Amino acid sequence: MAVSSRKKNLFDLFPAPEFLLLATTGVVITDTDTKFMQLRRKLFGDGFELMHASKIDNPKGVVESGLINNPKELAPILQKLSSHYKVRYVRASLSEEKAYLFTTYINWVSPEGLKDAVAFIIEENAPISLAESVFDFEIIREDKSAGEIKLSVSVLPKNVVDAYVGLFESVGITPISFDLESQSIARAVIRRGDRQTILIINISLEKTGFYVVEEEVVQFSTTVAYGISGDESYPNLNDLKVEMHKIFTFWNARTNKSGQPEKKIEKVILCGLGGNKVDFVEKLMSESEVPYMLADVWQNLSSSKSQTPEISFEESLSYAAVIGLVLPHDQ
Repeated sequence: MAVSSRKKNLFDLFPAPEFLLLATTGVVITDTDTKFMQLRRKLFGDGFELMHASKIDNPKGVVESGLINNPKELAPILQKLSSHYKVRYVRASLSEEKAYLFTTYINWVSPEGLKDAVAFIIEENAPISLAESVFDFEIIREDKSAGEIKLSVSVLPKNVVDAYVGLFESVGITPISFDLESQSIARAVIRRGDRQTILIINISLEKTGFYVVEEEVVQFSTTVAYGISGDESYPNLNDLKVEMHKIFTFWNARTNKSGQPEKKIEKVILCGLGGNKVDFVEKLMSESEVPYMLADVWQNLSSSKSQTPEISFEESLSYAAVIGLVLPHDQ
């Protein structure tokens, strides 16, 4: 059996210029803020070094549930980053909330025929027409002898992707590629080579993403409209515990084609703004039957812990998505 996966990111648009092999820029636009990070490959030694990192609050209502409502109000933020840091090319993320993610098996085809094979099944798995969608996929497992390939497929409305491309290009920035937020976070917080089944919980203001990663591929994603609040009251704590329990119940009850149980969730990794709320995390995970930990977002940048960039651990939890974007994609 051969196992492989695509080590590119979602919706690759243009080939990266040679100099991007040394310097990489990532931008994550959320409902509340825009995060920016630049890394540079070390000329001598292992890993990368942090050049710049910043966060700018977005005007209220400009982005809602990942949909850009008013690009003219968002453009000055990107223009500021572009002019101040001389940014011309970026890797960017797209919100989970407008995406459809599903796993499926298809009959084995050659690599050249994969895209057409996936296109053929888009409309039966996502409530959107092929003509109005943009899609990409990752190979989870392929078995030529059994004649099948298991895939994780991501689908987004074309108008959503076009809005992001248009926004960047309006300020003179070329997006090299896009990732879904879950995929970029997983790339940062899961150590390379770890093929366990892991639940990532990304806790933000009034929003929380739950992502199940198995065999280093995001295979399930859902975002609920409650997270932490601006104070320390955590009014949605019980709602989040209920949602987490539902995900454990659903995922752990799966069976394969032969009726045998599939792998269960083995651990939980927490990140996002809510990850640094110790009391909140302890209460959320108080009934967890599996171990949990806060994310180490720098672990895949370098084999040497001495090269960890100088951002506080608490602050780094909010940068997981943008760090995942700028990590090398050829590993």
